[in-house]
Amino acid sequence: MAKPFLARHTWRQLACRKTTTPIIRRRQGIHNVSKQPRRSMTGTTLNPRQEDSSSEPQEQEQLRHRRHGLGKLPLVPLLRSILMQTLMSQVYVVDTASALIKRNMKLLTGNTLFKCVGNKTFYAQFCAGETESEIQRTLANLRSLGYKGAILTYAKEVEETRTMHNSSVAQTQASHQAHVDEWLKGTLRTIQYTGAGGFVGIKYTGAGPECVRLLGSGSKPDGVIANALDQICATAEKHGARLLVDAEHHVQQKAIDSWTLELMKRCNRDGKLVVYNTYQMYLKESTAILDAHLQFAEENGFNLGIKLVRGAYIGSDPRQLIHDTKESTDNAYDTAARMLATRHVENPSCTKIGLVLATHNAESIKKMRDLRQQQLRSGLRLTDLVYAQLMGMADELSLSLTEKRSDLPEEDIQVVKYVVWGSMKECMMYLLRRAEENRDAVGRTREAQRALWQELWGRILPNNVSKTIR
Repeated sequence: MAKPFLARHTWRQLACRKTTTPIIRRRQGIHNVSKQPRRSMTGTTLNPRQEDSSSEPQEQEQLRHRRHGLGKLPLVPLLRSILMQTLMSQVYVVDTASALIKRNMKLLTGNTLFKCVGNKTFYAQFCAGETESEIQRTLANLRSLGYKGAILTYAKEVEETRTMHNSSVAQTQASHQAHVDEWLKGTLRTIQYTGAGGFVGIKYTGAGPECVRLLGSGSKPDGVIANALDQICATAEKHGARLLVDAEHHVQQKAIDSWTLELMKRCNRDGKLVVYNTYQMYLKESTAILDAHLQFAEENGFNLGIKLVRGAYIGSDPRQLIHDTKESTDNAYDTAARMLATRHVENPSCTKIGLVLATHNAESIKKMRDLRQQQLRSGLRLTDLVYAQLMGMADELSLSLTEKRSDLPEEDIQVVKYVVWGSMKECMMYLLRRAEENRDAVGRTREAQRALWQELWGRILPNNVSKTIR
């Protein structure tokens, strides 16, 4: 029986409201300066003429840059983002649509009208396309906005199938081989599409029901899966691509970690970072697991690739394994990020770390940027770091990271967007998760809407009118 909505999500919603309110208030302060006097950091009242002086507080300057980032977004994607954020912030709309689509998946994905509307809205918002030309166009558009590229992922997931009790061993093996071959083919195409220096997202469970069974039982990969993984790693090394293995349900995660560490031992040597593992910091055990993997990498002499996320399976992972509050999760995430970014300073001979900071949390990103600016001022070497957000979400945050700041030490900031490719049917489960994620993150969604609307009003109305509306 499903848990009530409030029981599943209230702590996340309340935490999001708490953390985003100060940002919203600061923005309101910026856009109403013509009407209300403001006090400086020393307490002195500033008049409008003084507002324009070079003594403007750094915080206000940072927020202006954040809005200017959205200025890069073309009009059509901007309007589509406003539409999607508005729809996905409505709990009733998302729940009703999700239930309808899940019950009628095959019927809807085969419907011409549904596909036509979907292609222009949610599919275009979150997905790279189905053909190579569509995917390359999406990647080119991302680079034109200032991103270094994408974490490109083949979207196909395992469909639920009934166990065929009367199947022979040969039939079962043939089915397993077919599932793995299809997953392998899609992954190899993804490596080809992303090119040198790009990231390729990998979801082990996409290799079929037998792979899901092996992961759930904590087993090693069988010969079919091991051979596919060997081909994937060899192709990634040949093309200069990097592999990011996704975290999945907790029951599968121990085996995912084991398989991925073995791939790292083989591939992440001689200064190379080919394979990355994902750590979900909402799990209480993740801090200890991360420490153990760092020690294992040190002992075995390989480099550790790490993608740090808060977590994506709060509705299905055992609740007792997850931090009690969002604040505890935030603290675990930020502490791990700081440790990984400073480990080489405390121990210069430590194993090389490649860090993908995958988050939509503005405060976590600000803490990391402040830390790296301090390191630059001190002349310290920086950890290999990439910021990542989902395509179609948090554009106001992602684009602000691509803005050059003359008042800060020079840093080569790398920002990428996580994006899936495949047919609409293959992408549907991913799209449903994005809708549910936006629904749960109430405060963040409202902040994104506010930023998008402010950008739109700033384009179509005179400055004095747009400031009044904001």
